[in-house]
Amino acid sequence: MKKLMFKILSAVLVTALSVSVFAGCSKSEKKEFNIKSISVSDSDKSRIEVETDDALREKEFVGSAAITINDDDIYSKSFGYADAVKSKKFNDTSMFSVGDLTRNITGAAVLMLDKSGKLSLDDTLDKYLGAKYGDLTAVTVEDLLSNRVDFGNYNYEIFNNPAENKLIGKYVKSDNSDKYSVKVNGLVLRHILKHGFSKRVGSMLSNYFLLGKIITKASGTSYREYVKKNIFDKLGMKNTMFVSRKNKLAGYDMNNKVWKRFTESPFVINFGYTYSAFGAVSCLKDMSKFYKALVNGTLGGIDYLKMIKLAPSNTYCGFTQDGNNITASSRVSVHCAYVHINIQNNEVVLMMSNRVGKTDIKNTGGELYKIISSKINGIILTNVKKS
Repeated sequence: MKKLMFKILSAVLVTALSVSVFAGCSKSEKKEFNIKSISVSDSDKSRIEVETDDALREKEFVGSAAITINDDDIYSKSFGYADAVKSKKFNDTSMFSVGDLTRNITGAAVLMLDKSGKLSLDDTLDKYLGAKYGDLTAVTVEDLLSNRVDFGNYNYEIFNNPAENKLIGKYVKSDNSDKYSVKVNGLVLRHILKHGFSKRVGSMLSNYFLLGKIITKASGTSYREYVKKNIFDKLGMKNTMFVSRKNKLAGYDMNNKVWKRFTESPFVINFGYTYSAFGAVSCLKDMSKFYKALVNGTLGGIDYLKMIKLAPSNTYCGFTQDGNNITASSRVSVHCAYVHINIQNNEVVLMMSNRVGKTDIKNTGGELYKIISSKINGIILTNVKKS
């Protein structure tokens, strides 16, 4: 009798567990449904174009915007003037200072070198910077990538030193020639490392400058040369370069209601030399190629999104992560940019603008992304359900 009761109870428990697991799987499948395997039809692209146009115009967006899903270009359009003084309208090759988004590029370069075995994320900084500036054996390359170490913010010290400012001025006026390069890089390195470090959230300007130095040492070529050859050239980013007085850029200051030339900003001029942290100049067409390559794992064979998902902190490679969403934004003088990647859906929304102020893209990009993304998913998933 006891054996019979045990068998009955076992059967009931197994049945209940099976039902529970089946129900759980159904919910999970529904919850995790994404558009990775979906090919967006031309009719859906047309609807997405109309909806995105409406959303951007309602927010009075000026600049260039692009949307990609998987390897598919869903949307690309420009609004307004790149330079109203010269009656020059935006297009997908209009140039922007991408500022902080440079860190996404630098992060990719580091991961590519790790993949090729030329460096390890577990390497400590003394391997690349030596012992001249103190004991750096407690800081790893990944500490810099994940912003888990603070070397302080050196830029104000340089700004307040007339002799150092003069040296940097000569460097920039010479259009970043090698004549001043060694002196300037040594100067910045001294300022970054002279105060020591703390294991806490740090200045990404300092951390990504150091990563640039590490890329140079590990690759055997300069940071600029490595990035150009292995990222810009390979992806066909023909209009991407680093900040220079040759860059003829303009933007509109919404707070003061005035157009400004890009080179009027002393911050941009004096800190354009921190290439790996701050100094890229690019366009919508090129940056769309870059982010699409990251999403699809076609840049140096690195699974960029997986690395970010498994990162030791929610800040990695210049991105901030929140669940399935990773974002990065920048404001440089009169230029700003915002990129939002949905890891689950392989969806990239990129917006670049030459309007700065309280309602610029750095501040409102997240809100605008939510509107656009909900419209995209609404259109695509509605058609999937119908089919």
